[in-house]
Amino acid sequence: MKTMVCYLLKFTVIFVTALPVYLLIRRPWRRFEKREWFLAAFWLFMTGLLLLAFEGNYGTPQEMLQSAVMRISTGENINLLPFHTIRSFFVDFTWDAFLVNIVGNIVMFLPWGFGVMLLWKKNQSPGRGIALSFLLTAFIEMSQLFIGRSVDVDDLILNFAGGCAGELLYFAVRKRFPWIGELAR
Repeated sequence: MKTMVCYLLKFTVIFVTALPVYLLIRRPWRRFEKREWFLAAFWLFMTGLLLLAFEGNYGTPQEMLQSAVMRISTGENINLLPFHTIRSFFVDFTWDAFLVNIVGNIVMFLPWGFGVMLLWKKNQSPGRGIALSFLLTAFIEMSQLFIGRSVDVDDLILNFAGGCAGELLYFAVRKRFPWIGELAR
């Protein structure tokens, strides 16, 4: 549980730090609309998600590129075998590892899938939502190659599943509360 609490604390610090910046830029109180508050929640969550995803070892661009090339040639911290890492969390089960690596990788992308459908009309087709979920997760995983983070196809699978689950959640919520479809622009 210690690792999950650490991630939640980091996310909270990011959220609290980003909130005043968002409020100064958007000034949501000037146009008191439901959409504005949903947009605020989406952008604050995504700021936290991306800052956590890109937490790593940075150097000069040349050092980052050299590190990526070396990692590709050696395969260091790279898993391209689907379900290998997921399976290991079930074989060597601990709650902390399961919550962070399985549940966390799915849950942290639910708001992405839900938010892109909720806020932008052009993203409300399931195909576009699926494509956006895949592109974001693939971009994050490929970027982590350059900052010394592990690159794992299983993270991509779990994050993608979370984004798609967020889309399904959006359609279920919209069916129950039709007014929510009016928030998209």
